Amino acid sequence: PGDDAAILRVGGATQVLTTDHLRAFMPDPYLMARITAVHALGDIWAMGAAPQAALATVTLPPMSPRLQRRTLSEIMAAAGAVMAGAGAEIVGGHSAQGCELAIGFSVTGLCENAPITLAGATPGDVLILTKPLGSGTLLAAEMQLLAEGRWIAAAYEEMARPNGAAAEILAPHAHAMTDITGFGLAGHLQGMLQASDVGAVLHLDAIPLLEGAAQLAAQGVRSSLFAQNRAAIAEISLPVGASTDARADLLFDPQTAGGLLAAVPAPEAAALCAALAGAGCTAARIGEIVAGSAGIEVR
Repeated sequence: PGDDAAILRVGGATQVLTTDHLRAFMPDPYLMARITAVHALGDIWAMGAAPQAALATVTLPPMSPRLQRRTLSEIMAAAGAVMAGAGAEIVGGHSAQGCELAIGFSVTGLCENAPITLAGATPGDVLILTKPLGSGTLLAAEMQLLAEGRWIAAAYEEMARPNGAAAEILAPHAHAMTDITGFGLAGHLQGMLQASDVGAVLHLDAIPLLEGAAQLAAQGVRSSLFAQNRAAIAEISLPVGASTDARADLLFDPQTAGGLLAAVPAPEAAALCAALAGAGCTAARIGEIVAGSAGIEVR
């Protein structure tokens, strides 16, 4: 399964389960709830499952009872809309009080076919990514007052965009698939390569980036998880040269509600990218699966 997902088989049905939560990084609880719902649904979509039901967990900071009710109402309205759009329903949950706002969801999904896992990527497969990278760097820059407002607004829009349409297009064809979240592109790709016992080549110029991400990375802005993510990659060959350093660093940038990464048969890649673009999704061919150990070569 995905990085924080489980698969249950009950009778003839296959159910997948996942859970995720986010600490608030903005003062808008409605938008924060939308982004968190998309983030939590990621593994369900990546496994090719149909979202089914969700339980919400909300931690509210100290506030008046009236403001608590209003904030909780905004959160549930936003999250409920995302879940309903994905075909799921919030069926319950729990709220508590803490130091800061945090929102989480435990989500289940049903698979008509065998779930897509990290295993199954085959030499010759094309790697397709469905959202640009850079949200971790942009959020770090926002906290340091270094980011332009339009960059952050565009990043929030990408984070709040569901992956359901992309999953519907990719799932019938993907040999392996995952969503890109806290471990960054390199970390999640490494998990796929280890599970599939293959390697990969990434083309740095082909990887889409959020506006402002490369500029901020070149200035040395990094997410607090960058060093941990970089250290976790056992085998990676990076290009040499100052012009590529900043973009290469974004391979280790943790993503919030990031895109799907799918290994698909090469003959089908062009048609799948066209279908993704037609559905309004990012459709970037960023590399290939190759034979060998679970190493990543960046060109």
